[in-house]
Amino acid sequence: MTGRRPKSVDRPRDPTRTLSPVSDHGIRSFEPAIQRLFAAIVVNMIGSAALFGFVLIYFHEVRGIPLGQAGLAVGSMSFTMVLLTPAAGSISDRFGARRALTAGCLVSIAAGVGYAFVESFGAAVAVSVLLGVGNALWFPSQAALLSLIVPVEMRPAVSAFQRASLNLGAALGGVLGGFLVRQEDLASFRVLFAVNVATYLVFLAALPGMPSGRVERDEIATTPGFREVLRDTFFVRLLGTDVAVALGFGFLFAFMPVYASQLGIDKAVIGVLFTFGAASVVLTQIPTLRWVRGGDRMRWLAVMNLWFAAAFVLMVLTPHLALGVAVVLLAIGQVLGGFGEAILGAVRQPLTADLAPPELMGRYYGLSTMVFQACMGFANTIGGLVMDRSLTLVWLIPLGASIAGVAATLALRRTIPAHVAVST
Repeated sequence: MTGRRPKSVDRPRDPTRTLSPVSDHGIRSFEPAIQRLFAAIVVNMIGSAALFGFVLIYFHEVRGIPLGQAGLAVGSMSFTMVLLTPAAGSISDRFGARRALTAGCLVSIAAGVGYAFVESFGAAVAVSVLLGVGNALWFPSQAALLSLIVPVEMRPAVSAFQRASLNLGAALGGVLGGFLVRQEDLASFRVLFAVNVATYLVFLAALPGMPSGRVERDEIATTPGFREVLRDTFFVRLLGTDVAVALGFGFLFAFMPVYASQLGIDKAVIGVLFTFGAASVVLTQIPTLRWVRGGDRMRWLAVMNLWFAAAFVLMVLTPHLALGVAVVLLAIGQVLGGFGEAILGAVRQPLTADLAPPELMGRYYGLSTMVFQACMGFANTIGGLVMDRSLTLVWLIPLGASIAGVAATLALRRTIPAHVAVST
């Protein structure tokens, strides 16, 4: 890169000041402002998971939208994020991650209100696109903010607690959604949407106490952009390997509720199943942080793909077994995927932060989010189309991707920069 580097983000009076750790382990390792943000993430994810786990069912079973079109409508949220997260990353870098987060929350609140009034395929696409805009601003800026305001050595810990917070909220939200939702009952879904909006308001309330997450640009001689990011050839190749695990997320977590409904599983049971994966992350995220410390990052990422592959082997069996046995295998598959996500939080997200210069943090996370959301959208869209023809074939797609992900990740071990090869 050319030009001078920006001022350090750890100056006490800088709006991106580093919030120093107090101890080595536990939630008390972080300043109260970050602890409050983690609590707000939990609350926000309760509403988001309750919505996300059942929106495909809402479009199809309540609003009468054909399954293929309903899957496309849900997937349009992810496709919107694919288009906008690079720009959102630039906005985060230019105006500050906290401002981008605030904008994302406000747009998501508008989308949450809109879901209650969807009556057609076109309206379903429109409200999903609006939520995609909000999420595009929300996801990369949240990750960038947390990476910028803690010391480098604390990035794995802050990433781990962020993932644990997200999944604790998802676990509670899955159960809440399962018990709130009643089949073909519009009123119960409107309660669900109101809960989602309320949780975004809670998250908004936690933001004013956070640093801005903005690197001052007046000391940068040139304006770096995506051209600089794309020159990082290792990072670009790493994004290619993200496809495998992102497909795993899309099929195993986002697509599972509608698949389970097609099997004939009760909505309340689906909510509990949705919780298994999230709960396994909550329980294993911090121990995983300790297990991976000092280990080969790419080898651990290969292990992550193996966990997902094992889950999909079980999923392939579920259409051919008694319903009770299928429920047990779905639960085990969720737990296996949760183990994989714990590695993602402890290894993959800190790796992005360690590769990114501070002034490009939002763009690096923007591209990472873009890849994940593209695959999530593909999972919902192609999953709905394929499931109309075969309940078995739908799981062979992510199974093949996970196996390929193991090989691709191990191949990258030879090219990873030495300073980021080992987990801290």
